[in-house]
Amino acid sequence: ATKNHVGEMILVSGTSGTGKSTLIHKGLGNPAAKSGYIFAFGKFEDKVLRPLSAFSDAMTCLAKCITVEHNKKGGLSSGGSSIA
Repeated sequence: ATKNHVGEMILVSGTSGTGKSTLIHKGLGNPAAKSGYIFAFGKFEDKVLRPLSAFSDAMTCLAKCITVEHNKKGGLSSGGSSIA
């Protein structure tokens, strides 16, 4: 049987210090990793004037995960392009 892979996004908001990150990491991150899924996350810092910082951080995390998996499978050959 063929599996359909569909991306999903969960947005969590709330007051700082209430345990949102811990809840997400333990509730989604660990089970997702054990099942072979990539769990990318980002955190918005309201003191820094970067409105899309959480999304940008999540995409950077996702790109790093994909690069690591690609390199584990021997995806980058010598002389080819590399991602830094």
